[in-house]
Amino acid sequence: MSYLTPLKSDLKLGIILSLLEGRKKLSELGKDTQTRETTILHVLKELEQLELTTKSDGIYQLTPLGILEAHVCRWCCKSFDVLKNYKEFWLSHDVSAIPPSLMSKIGALDGAVLVKTGEVDLQKVHESFISIVTASKFIMGVSPIFHPDYISVFEGIINKNCRVDLIVTSKVLEKIKTYPNHELLEKFLAEDKLGLYVNDSARCALTVTDQYVSLGLFNLSGTYDSSIDLICSEEEALEWGKQLFKQTLDKSTKL
Repeated sequence: MSYLTPLKSDLKLGIILSLLEGRKKLSELGKDTQTRETTILHVLKELEQLELTTKSDGIYQLTPLGILEAHVCRWCCKSFDVLKNYKEFWLSHDVSAIPPSLMSKIGALDGAVLVKTGEVDLQKVHESFISIVTASKFIMGVSPIFHPDYISVFEGIINKNCRVDLIVTSKVLEKIKTYPNHELLEKFLAEDKLGLYVNDSARCALTVTDQYVSLGLFNLSGTYDSSIDLICSEEEALEWGKQLFKQTLDKSTKL
């Protein structure tokens, strides 16, 4: 058989994704796919020959193989959408910070939005970041860049019993040490309210909270692009972000 055949036909794909929700009558499949029942019957025969669907008492359902293939097709579609919808983001940035294992799961970012600075609103990306972290219950961050606001913001949220784990580069760590109240960060470290790690190979700006994942990347020229972030609040995206943080953490040194 030809695997992933449904990806070659919008109707076949629509049918197996509809059946992934549960057993359906022919009329229900027609409604879900907005297609005439006679046309659907022809496709259902093909899917049955591929051993992806079965019929019993006028009810159609996926076979175990069909269930597996439907999940794979669904994931492929989500990945295609992420590549297409955020094409400008991927084309102009260095994606080497994303491990191959997570590149293959890029569909988790489906439903994200691009936050970009404008000609007038130059602080839009920064303000979006501040808004995300100040409303969080925990923060996992990777930061190869430094902004003076970061220290005071993290200080405020830690004081609200928000756990912060932050991976920075050596250069960013040196900037932190020049901050007037950096002793307070040492206090947070001692109290285990803050986890601080160093990774000079970090090539992305990542923020994962209980509600959002935010991803910023370096330009192809090698400079960090502070003008655009990819932000998503979907559950799959949050898990994807946690995995990216964990894989970066595994290569970092704890202070």
